[in-house]
Amino acid sequence: MSFTSSFFKMAHLAAVPLFAAVWLSSCSTLNESSKLTALKNDYCAPTVKYQQDDSASLNEVQTIDPLIKAKLNQHDIYLASHLGLTTLLSSYLHSSVPVEKLASKQQLIERILLFNTQTEAIVAELDCNGERFDQLARYLDDKNNHTIIRLTVASILTAAVVSISTALVKNEKLDKGINIGGGIAGAGLGFMLLNPKGKKVALKTGKGLLTNVWNETNTEMAFPPALWRVMTDKTFSNSGELSLIQTLKRRWELFVFNGKVEAEDQLRFFKEGGYFSEEDVQHLADMHNQLQASVRSVQQDTRSLIEAINHL
Repeated sequence: MSFTSSFFKMAHLAAVPLFAAVWLSSCSTLNESSKLTALKNDYCAPTVKYQQDDSASLNEVQTIDPLIKAKLNQHDIYLASHLGLTTLLSSYLHSSVPVEKLASKQQLIERILLFNTQTEAIVAELDCNGERFDQLARYLDDKNNHTIIRLTVASILTAAVVSISTALVKNEKLDKGINIGGGIAGAGLGFMLLNPKGKKVALKTGKGLLTNVWNETNTEMAFPPALWRVMTDKTFSNSGELSLIQTLKRRWELFVFNGKVEAEDQLRFFKEGGYFSEEDVQHLADMHNQLQASVRSVQQDTRSLIEAINHL
């Protein structure tokens, strides 16, 4: 056997684990399975859309009944306006008939309870999606860990094959060929372990609550109209300079997209969708959880309004 043929045969044998590992990790997307299909489907979306509440009273604070302004602080007045309560509040405050006052107060409580129910529905949807994407991220992590284990085993086998072959082969030239081939295979496996490709999953986006926040438009009434009005009103943010929606967008730009949102990221996360890595899917889970927290902050404002009305 010539040195050249021996060299290539032994290099080929030593590199087999590398090519096997490459083949195992070459498919960047996951094969569809029942678990994956279940997690990809948006089972959290509601079956009905919210309707525009035409009864909402969106009066400017300057035009609101002076008696209301005397009884409530400005924050509660803004919330009452967004919930369409100003007319009922005027009726309650100006009425001197006990039955009429009781009826007005009952309507006020019913309107607030309806708003709270709608808000809780959004919280439940966001919580559901947060859990769904968390579970999908764990599923991807398991698949990626399996790939890393295979690469590690292949690396160990490569080193073992080279060591054993070197000990058995007495031909110096052939021994060099084995070591070179093994070195190539080992280097390739090491590089793949340092830079794991990672599996990706295809997801469709563009119609969820995250997209409405990003575009600052309540498309198809995905949010209850009253809740959307509150979350787009700068009065309800701590700074008073940005709305809750705008503040949330700023955090996403900073922590999810590292301060710069590429066109491809906008397309994947908020428009047509695309292929998402484990890290991307975890970002989707975090974004839903952060939006949920912002919605819950509105419930704190609602409790303040309820307490103020009970003290009237």
